[in-house]
Amino acid sequence: MKRREFYLQDDQSNKYWAVEVQGKEVVTTHGRIGAKPRETRAGFDDAGAALREAEKEVLAKRRKGYLEGDLSAVPEYVPGLPPRFVRINHDDYHAQYVGKTAGGDQFFLTFPFVPRLGSETGGEYIALYLFDEFGLLKEAKVYSEHEQGLTTKTAIQEFTAQLLAGLGKYKFADIKVAPFSVERFGRPFGLIFDPGDEDDGNDEPYITVTVEPGNYMAFNPPWEGDYDT
Repeated sequence: MKRREFYLQDDQSNKYWAVEVQGKEVVTTHGRIGAKPRETRAGFDDAGAALREAEKEVLAKRRKGYLEGDLSAVPEYVPGLPPRFVRINHDDYHAQYVGKTAGGDQFFLTFPFVPRLGSETGGEYIALYLFDEFGLLKEAKVYSEHEQGLTTKTAIQEFTAQLLAGLGKYKFADIKVAPFSVERFGRPFGLIFDPGDEDDGNDEPYITVTVEPGNYMAFNPPWEGDYDT
């Protein structure tokens, strides 16, 4: 395995990790970006075992949110970056429909809305977000309840069941996914990062990731699943 480089920059981290296989050894270097690297070497019985271990470590880093890329091209770290992941814990309230598919993907089915305020006509939606095993958005399906003719609670429940059935075999479970934003119906939908206002008088900005539109789930550091409504 040639040298592969990874980095993690978010609201709490600014570090890198690199790995390569040299014969029967796995050589890793790691540390804070811009600081002196630390090197670790691990020996194995044969080159195949070393390669398998290196691939295992790469998978573990990706699951922690590391991105692969040329370290020389990584931008300078700045405060106020979004978290790499937000944990959404399955519950019986707004996180009722979160889980994992048999294929390893993660999903979040939720019900965004736009209040009827002033000239805003408002609207209610059903959104199904699908993520890969590393928490990156793969697909966003957003439906207008009005356009789908979902005028009763029963109709909404049946439509929800159809969307879940389309996932194949799945289970409800906690998930860890990256913030994202997509445009649908002329407005942003998703788990949207808000860096807060540095001029609000607080020592540190109040940063959040909120489910939009509707702002009905607001996640805060350390991003372990707790949310305000």
